[in-house]
Amino acid sequence: MLFSKVNNAHLALAAVSKELDEHPEWKKYLINIGGTFNWRNISGTNRLSAHSFGITIDINTSYSNYWQWDCDCKNEDAKLTFKNRIPMGIVHIFEKHGFIWGGRWLHYDTMHFEFRPEFYAK
Repeated sequence: MLFSKVNNAHLALAAVSKELDEHPEWKKYLINIGGTFNWRNISGTNRLSAHSFGITIDINTSYSNYWQWDCDCKNEDAKLTFKNRIPMGIVHIFEKHGFIWGGRWLHYDTMHFEFRPEFYAK
């Protein structure tokens, strides 16, 4: 699994992993990782994904909701009903270590955690 070392992103992910290891009840959400580094565009756009920079991890897609899957479309104007199956405890641990969660976006992506420490400056 490739993850950026810029701004110690890899250390933040290691801290998340260590803390999540204390919660075996969440293991099914964390195995079969959906991906980290992958040079590609955001699906249905010509914009680069944050995966292209190695600052993003997608957890198990089997327990995730993604707006394009839920509406079976790529229309960014589609009316969406938020869906989520990821425990908020997982979200809070990632956020504690400088990650933002795609489940907080209008075009939600609940498997997606992106290292953005500037949003959590201390």
